[in-house]
Amino acid sequence: MRRIRPSTVLLGAAVLLQACSPSPLKPVTAPRAAPYRAGPLPIGVWGVGPIRRMSYFEAPRIQELFPLAQVSEGTVRVADDETMAVITVTQDGVEMLEIDDGTGNAPGTTDPMIGAVRALGGPVQGPQGERIGLKWSDAHFDLTECDLGAQRDRNTVFCARPGEGAVTYQFAVPGWDSEEIPPDALLRKVAYVKAIVWTPPA
Repeated sequence: MRRIRPSTVLLGAAVLLQACSPSPLKPVTAPRAAPYRAGPLPIGVWGVGPIRRMSYFEAPRIQELFPLAQVSEGTVRVADDETMAVITVTQDGVEMLEIDDGTGNAPGTTDPMIGAVRALGGPVQGPQGERIGLKWSDAHFDLTECDLGAQRDRNTVFCARPGEGAVTYQFAVPGWDSEEIPPDALLRKVAYVKAIVWTPPA
């Protein structure tokens, strides 16, 4: 069974830069890179909470950043014959983060770097205050800012705002099964934010 690096759909979606009016929600400022214990977990172009571009893909290192959480290593299936290593962060019984294995090591070391980080639940908060479960109509996107997911993300839609290319939003579209982008009318009716994804810069 072949193990692959983070899905290219996340990397592709992370560089979507289309012209559309931004959301009126208030932007979230970057926090100190201190260990997370409680409260809102902000996400921005700089990272996810205490996670930054140079964070290592090692469970003990992630545990240091989330001392009150359960940090676990595992794999996810991204295709019939492909899996990917991940680290999950669960706190207060809620899986907050799924961290992908990165594409290289820290300079001058054999320490692996993190890849994309998916914020899945709990008090995660996007760059403009977005939360998991936010409805499409309240997220202020249009289809020019979006692309279809692939592999394990099939039948979902990834969107990114101008200037926020490191952060993408994965929308679940219940009942949609097609290789085409869902129509806006359907998105307004059923779509919601399933994950907020931060991709560290290359």
